[in-house]
Amino acid sequence: MSKRIKTRGIKSNKAYTVIELAEVAGVSTATVRSWLKAGMPRVDDTRPTLILGFQALDFIQTRQKKAKRPLADGQFFCMRCKAQRAAYGAMADYLPASLNGGSLKTLCEVCGGACSRTISAAQLRSFEAVLSICQIVPEGAASADSPHTK
Repeated sequence: MSKRIKTRGIKSNKAYTVIELAEVAGVSTATVRSWLKAGMPRVDDTRPTLILGFQALDFIQTRQKKAKRPLADGQFFCMRCKAQRAAYGAMADYLPASLNGGSLKTLCEVCGGACSRTISAAQLRSFEAVLSICQIVPEGAASADSPHTK
């Protein structure tokens, strides 16, 4: 499982060695070396290898943007398949976290594993057009107060 990269510590106007960049970003030196092999720019080919902070930030942010996979309405992220999947039987449970939104829980149509997605209350209507949604009311909460109770 990958961990988050600490980009806030990387200063754009500073040059880093591989070891310094690894410490500031909270990753291993092997990770920084793999970034260099993947195309992260370096100052020149001399040793020690120097990486400019703004180039490292651009490289990391570009990789993070490529890794994002936006989901369409009715799609969920399956934790077992590690892929975008549709809901099994086009059914989902909505668990409100607040008046502004909550989470949809369902099963994967391929493997039957758990799938979930956080949505806003405004998005709930568009999901109801695609899925049959059952709203789960937490114990102690009044069901008549929610604007989306069927």
